[in-house]
Amino acid sequence: MRQGRGKGSRKETWAVLSILLVVILTRGKGWTQMLPTFGGETRSIEKTVAEGEMKVTFLDVGQGDCTIIQTKDRAMMIDAGNNDQGEKVVDTLYRLGVEKLDYLILTHPDADHIGGADHVLRQIPTEQVVMPDVVNDTMTYYEVEELIREKEIPVTHPEVGKTYLLQDAAFTILCPAQTEEEDLNASSVGVKLVHGDVSFVMCGDADTESEERMVKTFGEALQCDVLKCGHHGSSTSTSDAFLKKTDPAWAVISCGADNPYGHPHWEVLEKLEREDIQIYRTDQLGTLTAVSDGRNIHWETAR
Repeated sequence: MRQGRGKGSRKETWAVLSILLVVILTRGKGWTQMLPTFGGETRSIEKTVAEGEMKVTFLDVGQGDCTIIQTKDRAMMIDAGNNDQGEKVVDTLYRLGVEKLDYLILTHPDADHIGGADHVLRQIPTEQVVMPDVVNDTMTYYEVEELIREKEIPVTHPEVGKTYLLQDAAFTILCPAQTEEEDLNASSVGVKLVHGDVSFVMCGDADTESEERMVKTFGEALQCDVLKCGHHGSSTSTSDAFLKKTDPAWAVISCGADNPYGHPHWEVLEKLEREDIQIYRTDQLGTLTAVSDGRNIHWETAR
């Protein structure tokens, strides 16, 4: 197994120690306003101290996205698949023992990412929603928006560089640096999730321009063990520069079998293979789970 990589300066080491103190004082609730800052800006966390396992489940929702992250007592989810996948998402949360979501990140308001969110919001108590400040003129979007309002769930718009705690894990917002109503994919929320020395980069349908901004902003801090390829493995994402900076050991592609878009595109598969990156695809393997102990990752598959 490949060990996770962490690059911590002295300041970042002190940051982690400070965060651990916050975790103890707040029992791991992870309120972002209590995170340490330098020069008025929240620094991204390069590592945490892992006290237990973290599970990252890439749920097979066909041509869509849904990722469930669990630490010992906390859980979050990124996207919820398409409209017809909502009950499957809820059933999976129950099966995994998730009774509450601390965070629900809706990367952008396309149906294949938020369609199942109405089922989740009706049945799973949710503490906070993170979503870009853009709208989509669809019934799917308005149903989700109405439920968030009805249940009075706090909504946070992404702020690049801001870090949130999830018990002994943490995630930093990587994108979007700007939102674009005319290009919802470019407005996708992206995060770097860290657990001990292990890290994941997951950026919805963020395109190559968004990736370019992330490279300029974060540079080597993008390095991770697992990269969830953007836009279901489309050639509009996973640029050469972004792949070089993330430098993953594994790449996950969430897509539907025989989908009409040809995802994943051959250009992306070719560059991943060229870099000797292990590729895991939900259309071939079904639901995938990465289990981290803070130093290593092992994988569980549904098939």
